[in-house]
Amino acid sequence: MTGITMRFGNLEIPGGLLVMPAFVLVVALLLLWSWYYYSKQASEMQTLAASRGWKFLGKDSPELRVWLEEADTDRDHSRNWRPENIILVEGPPDKVYLFNYTARSYGGGARGSTPENGTACLAERPHGQARELVMIYGRSPLLGELEKKLLDDMVEVGGPEFRQEFLVRSHRPDVAAATVTSGLQGVLLRQTSSLMWDRVWIAGRCVFVTVTMRLKPEEWDELLGITKRLRAALP
Repeated sequence: MTGITMRFGNLEIPGGLLVMPAFVLVVALLLLWSWYYYSKQASEMQTLAASRGWKFLGKDSPELRVWLEEADTDRDHSRNWRPENIILVEGPPDKVYLFNYTARSYGGGARGSTPENGTACLAERPHGQARELVMIYGRSPLLGELEKKLLDDMVEVGGPEFRQEFLVRSHRPDVAAATVTSGLQGVLLRQTSSLMWDRVWIAGRCVFVTVTMRLKPEEWDELLGITKRLRAALP
């Protein structure tokens, strides 16, 4: 079988020789876009911190890593959290952080999955005791009842309106029932902003909210606000 040949004037080049330069060009463009995106993100976070009088901590905070490890006690998928562009909004004593993150999940001895990139707000709370993780998601209108079959740690807590809009996951139904108070349900049900949060994580002495979509400038305050209201509603 004869391969494809490209002709440039009197010069003939086998098509296979053009594949590698094209691949290298695509990779280079992706790396350039990634560099641009993260540089712009870091600049936006620094500008936000400076405009509010908040402390920009930069790429890493050992204390924040400890909080993430304490809060994320998911038995099925361990995650390697890498916070970046960290801002200390409040504290001490009870600190509040805004940050970008990359989280890679590991489960069942498998290699790490595709990294999840997003933005999060984490708030410390002084009286949290139970280390068992409680996660809250918005229900998917497409999956419906299939969610119950896919998630073996789903628990039914909260009132009818709350259960219709949200699902709760935990390996300890008693802890979930004690955590998802009427006040906490009200915070989520009364949310009227455009913020498309992905998950609420509650465990140990902190609560944090993750968003996997790029935030608009006005949504930083919305993410901060809902996280602090959730903390205030916890027992």
